[in-house]
Amino acid sequence: MFEWLQGTGLATWINISPWAYPTFLTAHGLGMAVVVGLTAMIALRIIGFPAKTPLGAYRGLLPLLLGAFAVNAVSGALLFVSDAVSLAANVSFQIKMISVVLGLFVLWLIDRLVLAPAAASEAAGAVAGEAAPAFVPPASAKFMGVAAILIWWLSVIVSGRLVAYLSPGA
Repeated sequence: MFEWLQGTGLATWINISPWAYPTFLTAHGLGMAVVVGLTAMIALRIIGFPAKTPLGAYRGLLPLLLGAFAVNAVSGALLFVSDAVSLAANVSFQIKMISVVLGLFVLWLIDRLVLAPAAASEAAGAVAGEAAPAFVPPASAKFMGVAAILIWWLSVIVSGRLVAYLSPGA
């Protein structure tokens, strides 16, 4: 299947066009910068920095984060098509893909268990005319924040960079 994918006209175009691969690689890098940067902002706030900023406000970053992830998914799929056989066998690439899935799961947990309840609590306080209510995140929130940083910063980025250096043919 990977040989067929790599032999498609799309893969050939990506490999022979002077602009396709660099354009998709640039989009992938920019998308990753936004995903990782926003994830770090959210995670650091959950950990406690900056402590005075309402936690629920960070939920508004999720559409931008998911949009950047969509750019990453599309550009990454196009980059994969161009070298599917080698990438599918690359252990570093496999680790990256597992890390992306884990990272998305942790972000989903953060939204469900921390950001959504915080936003709801803060909105309820605003309707009642109170100052921002003190939302107390679950005990696991800081662990989720640290996990998000480690998965996206350390695992996804490092394993992604190592793909080029740990390929089976290198």
